[in-house]
Parts: sequence; structure tokens; C-alpha cells
Amino acid sequence: MFADPLVIASAVLAVVSAAVYFYYYSPQANQPDIHPLQLAQQSSVSRTRASSSESAVHRSKSAPEGTALLATPARSTKTLRDAFRLGRQASASATPPASDQLQAVVNDKAVKISSSESADSVLALAAGLRALAAPSAVLYLEPASVEMLLVYQACVEAAVVAIPISSTESVENVEAIVKHSEAQVIVTSSDLAMALGARVAGSALKHAVVVGDLDGSDGAEAVRSAVAVTAFADLEGAAPEEKEASVEPSDPAYVLYSVEGSGSMPRGVVITHANALSAIAGLTTALPATQALASKDRFMSVASLADPKNLNFVNISLMLGCRIFLLESTDSEKFSNQAYLFQPTFTYLEPMVLRDLVQLFYSHIIKYPSLELKLFKSGYRRALDSLMRGMVPKMSFFDFSYFRHYRNVMGGKLRLMYIDGPTTSSTNIEWLRIMHGAKVIPLFGTAQTTGAVAAGNFYDYASAIETHNVGAPLACCEIKIANCDQPVPLKFDDQPYPRGRISVRGPNVATGIWNAKPTALTDGWLELPYFGELLPNGTIDVIGCTQTLVKSEQSSSGSLAIERLENALSASRAITDVCVVAEPNSKQLTIIAHPRQMELYVEAKKTKKSYTMKEIGNYPWCAEYIRDKLLEAISEGEFAWIAQVPKENVKVKLVSQPFGPLSNQLALVDGRNNRQAAKKLVSGN
Repeated sequence: MFADPLVIASAVLAVVSAAVYFYYYSPQANQPDIHPLQLAQQSSVSRTRASSSESAVHRSKSAPEGTALLATPARSTKTLRDAFRLGRQASASATPPASDQLQAVVNDKAVKISSSESADSVLALAAGLRALAAPSAVLYLEPASVEMLLVYQACVEAAVVAIPISSTESVENVEAIVKHSEAQVIVTSSDLAMALGARVAGSALKHAVVVGDLDGSDGAEAVRSAVAVTAFADLEGAAPEEKEASVEPSDPAYVLYSVEGSGSMPRGVVITHANALSAIAGLTTALPATQALASKDRFMSVASLADPKNLNFVNISLMLGCRIFLLESTDSEKFSNQAYLFQPTFTYLEPMVLRDLVQLFYSHIIKYPSLELKLFKSGYRRALDSLMRGMVPKMSFFDFSYFRHYRNVMGGKLRLMYIDGPTTSSTNIEWLRIMHGAKVIPLFGTAQTTGAVAAGNFYDYASAIETHNVGAPLACCEIKIANCDQPVPLKFDDQPYPRGRISVRGPNVATGIWNAKPTALTDGWLELPYFGELLPNGTIDVIGCTQTLVKSEQSSSGSLAIERLENALSASRAITDVCVVAEPNSKQLTIIAHPRQMELYVEAKKTKKSYTMKEIGNYPWCAEYIRDKLLEAISEGEFAWIAQVPKENVKVKLVSQPFGPLSNQLALVDGRNNRQAAKKLVSGN
């Protein structure tokens, strides 16, 4: 008897498919995406050491010694206003013109504006702001919205200094910034205006431009009695000036304010047009020519417009005429829902959203049946192996079965995800690269360096996984490290790699401080409040900052890098947020953590114990369980010694809510841990 023809056809098809895979796709999947030698030296030594107490000066390979550091993305672009005008021209010439050039979701309502409407509104608002504020500054305070992005562009167009304030700042901090800035105009939403109420009295404010309507509440009446109130729509009614305001590269473009804790003095870093352009140039040239951003790209901003890193990508998008979607939320589910609709090609995720996003998808995967979970973990390990060998996993069963679904949830077109390197754990970076299936690029920078000092190489998939490096210097700056003794000794001749205090020099370095004396530089060098380690390939590993590097008698190295410890602890899927409190030379270590609900639920069910998240601090077994899980996560590596510390010296304190600037004040508005609040929680004050 002959075999069934269907069986024969199926067998032939299976053989052909296997042959195609093994002879075509499999060899492709085993070729690194770039030659390994290209990653072996990501920055070059531009100058030898000035003394034995510091390292040589390092530069990006794309800006070798003898060439000028990048100061602008194009010769014709001398100011941020020039850059934004180029972007509006690109949008106007697009065929067909974009009907959704700017988008935002505020209070769960989507707002869209076309490219032509955006251009007209910017020019009209610029005239209105000049009439109100020339030649002063304008504060704008609102969750990221179309109106706020238009106001920002209008400030740049009108040569008025823009001062963004995150809507998640406490009312006390906003009041402090308003008074310190001495700005005469604030643009805000009606809700936030009424929340400020009488607090605007006694400041230099003369005008409040309000998006929405003020009601008859006490807060609204307090605002009306303190300043002149103008409706946002009426701001566009001013007659345009016959002569436009002049702008020079050295003029202030915007001010980045920070308040480290309640009651602290606000500090505003002045970013000039030249500073902003150099950061744009450094970030855009860090991408290979084949991956360059263009007007067809879509940027999804998931952070405040006051975040220096996020604002860089807003600037890039405005310069290129990209479509922009604004979402200021710490809710990763809301992010993924909006990303599915907008289909962004690149994004910047602030740390709190990023951590929540990883936990969101992990919480779904951990619910898989045991056999499927084992299958997923097997695929994950294979994908990780591909990354470590220099290739993005391609054309695999696991890619089609699991990872592609994850990418489609975020729109399916995301190819670049920028994140803050020092505050993101290696485990989360690894997870995002595998599940996201594209490039996850860690950044390092401070407000005074325009948010941009170093960035991970596009093809360096192992960066920030094997070592927690944040990449090589951008082409707009140079870096070096110098010996230091405080708070712990770090030396250039440390083994295995040089360590010390990080200094930066370049056109991205800002020296102006708003309403205060400018920062004094030494031969152009700005000493950062960060410590680093120079790796053999020319990248930099950020060890910690002045707040998070302390002396430790228990550590074999004599020091404890708190931020690195927090990143290591974040490898545990038993928690979503973690903050470590440790005083210099103290034997006591306190770990504040928000546990993952599913982890406790499974353990409670298995051991027949009870708990409630609302009162999680009253259940000692929960703290003990989480402590064991956290120690398990650091059982190997540089923090393995903590497992040998007496149990009573390593305490775990659980909190019922994720870290946030408003919920429990355990996070600052930029996503970093609020260490002042953490210390108060531990001490009980």
C-alpha cells in the first residue's frame, strides 16, 4: 500500500523547511551584527595624562584628537530656534502633511494637532509670550501636553527662557521654584493653578496663562487676586512683532530645575542654545548612518518635559519634524496601550515606567503553566546567548511564539529605546533587549551636561549586562577620571581598572546657574558628583554618586556602592522597587522594598499564611521571605558578602505602594530614589 499523499507532502514540506532554516536562516542568526573589533575600542585616548593622579582624556572614536568636538548637528543650525524652524519646514513639505504631528493624552483624553496647526500656533503663541514676558522667562507646569510642547517651542521662537516644571513635583517644591526663578509668567492647567492658589502670592509672578477654566473655589479666587489670569486660547491673539527677537548661541534656551528634597533650595541649570545643540549632535551621530533618525520616525515621550534626557529627544524630534506623542505617566499599562495605538519608532522611558513595564510583562509570563514556562525560559536563555555573542535573535521559534507578541503590544515598530543607565538594573536591560527585540541604549548625563555625556553603542548588546557600563563619551564631549579620597579612596592605579571622580569637558557642559553665580571650571573641565571606572574598550562604568558611595567595614573593598547594590537586588523578581539605606562605616543595612503582589500571593497560598498589601509592614513573615529572595539575587558577585552579615544587621522594610514622588515620596520626579525620604522612613522621623 502506498502512503497517504498528504503524509508524503507534509514530510517533504518539513524536510524543505528544515533545510531552508539550517542552510539559510541559521547561518544568518550566527553572524554578529557588527565585527567584534568595532566594539573592542569605543573611545580613544585624545590626550595623555596631565599627572599621575588622573587618567588620560577619552573621546568618542567619531571625534578623534585633532578634530573639533561636535557643537551643532549642521553648520546652518546655530541656535535651537534654527533647528525647530527646520523641523517645521520639514513637516510642512511632507506629502501628505501630518494630521497628527503632535499628540498627547491628558486625563485619559487624546489630543491631536496637525503640522500646519502646530506651526501657526507656535508663531501666534510666541507673539503672545513676547507681549507678556519679554525679555524675561516663562514657567510652564502641566502634565506633558500638546499645549505645553507648543509653549516650549514658542518660548524658543520668541527668545524667552523656558522653565519647565514637572507636574509630579510637590506643591511645596513648585512654590519654591516659582519664587526662586523670579519669572513673571506661568503657563499651567486650571487644576494645578488652583492647587497652587495663594502660594503664588509674594512671588514675582504677574500673569498666569491657564489651560482650562478656573472655577469658584478658594484656590481659583486666590490665583485671580494674586496675578492677572489669561486663557490659553487668548494668548494666541497678540499681534506679531514686526522685528523678531535676536538669539545668540550663548543665550539661555531653557532652565532645568531640581529640588533634592522637601525644604531644599531649588537649583536651576541654564542650558544655552549652544549646549542644547551639542547634545543633539552627540546623540544623533552616535547612531550608524543606516539607523539615522528622520522625519518619518515617531517619538514617544514617556517622561516629563523637565527631564533633561527626555528633552534632548524632544529637541531632536522637533528638529527633524518627527511625529511626537507625549505621555507623562508612571503607569506602564497605560504606556503599552498608547504605544500600541501610536506605534512609535523610538522612545525615552524614565526609570519608574521602565521598572513597572518589566514587572508588568513578567507578571503575565510567570502565570504560564509550568511546561510552557520552562519552554519560555529555554528560549530566553538562547536569546541571551545570542545577545552576548553580538546579535539580535532572529527567525527563531521563540521569537515568533513569545518575543514578537511582546513587541507588538508596544506597537511593533519600536527600534530604539533610550533609558537612564545608572538607575536601570542590568537584569532589566537584559530583559528589555530580549523581549523588545531591538536596541536598548543606556545613557549617562546630568542636568549640567545637558543630560548627555555617554551612550551605549548601537551594536553593543552586552553593554550594561556583563558590566554596568553606560557606553563611551559622545562626540560632543571628553571625559577623564581623577583620583579622589572622599567619600572612599578611588585611584587611577586601582585593579583591575582605573577608578576615580568623573570630569567632563565640551560644548554640552553648562556653566550658568539661574539667579546664582556661574559654575567655575578648571581648563574647561566640570567635575561631576559621580565616580566611575574606565573599562578596556573605552566605555565608562558609573560606580555611584556622592550620595551613594559610602565606606563599609564589612565589604572586602572597604566601600559600598549603594546604587550598584540596588541594581543587583533588582534582579530579584520578588520586588518592584528597592532602596538601600546605609550610613558610612555602619554595620546596619536597611533595604526598603515594594514586594511584587504575585510573589507574596503564591508564597502565602503555599504556606497557608495571611497578609494584606495595605498593611504589609505588620507581617514579619513577608519581610523575612523577601529578605531571603533578595539575598538569593546577590548570592554571587561583588555583593555576595552581604549574605554573611549577621541577620539582625540586614533588615528589610516593606512598603505597600510602588515608589513615587507623590504616593510615598520614595522617588524623585526623575525616577531616582529619594534618599532623604528613605532615611526618614527608616528612622521613623
